[in-house]
Amino acid sequence: MARLKNKRTLNFKPLVKSYIPEAKEYTGITHILHEEIEAIYLMDVLGLYQEDAAKKMEVSRTTFTRIIKNARQKLANALISGHKIDIQDSKDNYIVAICCDSENLSTHISPNEKFILYFNCENNNVTLIKVVDNPVSQEDQKPAIVLPNLFVENNVNFFISSKIGEGLKNSLISKGICPIERKKITIEELINLI
Repeated sequence: MARLKNKRTLNFKPLVKSYIPEAKEYTGITHILHEEIEAIYLMDVLGLYQEDAAKKMEVSRTTFTRIIKNARQKLANALISGHKIDIQDSKDNYIVAICCDSENLSTHISPNEKFILYFNCENNNVTLIKVVDNPVSQEDQKPAIVLPNLFVENNVNFFISSKIGEGLKNSLISKGICPIERKKITIEELINLI
């Protein structure tokens, strides 16, 4: 009798869940599990060592090694065979960081105010997780250097601001965080980001 699989901690929210080869009709479908895309994100995007990535997923290092090996093997076979790649997304919540000056979301969003608000969007509810001082305005730091790391530490999936420079956009995207430029946002828009 097989034992039950331990729950993994999955923080990455894949925005695109399907890839199809352009050059020809695909010959099959390769399914990538959410835990496998999380392992790729932690190791290949964030550059963590296996031990650190395993801790973030709350699995043993040997389990993480098996997960990453399966993920890479599936991706390699899909690319070589011309398969469609389907990514399963078992994470039904996401975290959004918003640059604004108050907790009232229907106000205008400003890139230079004091607070960054974190919300956990799950089951059509928006919950305030915490308010953090914006290191860019507090310490006169460059956004492209400090914000991506701050957001990765807090498992942020989306960043919303009224103005996002190209350097910051590229830094966020390289960390798997989706940048969104908006002058104003409502709770309903926040719930329906994806």
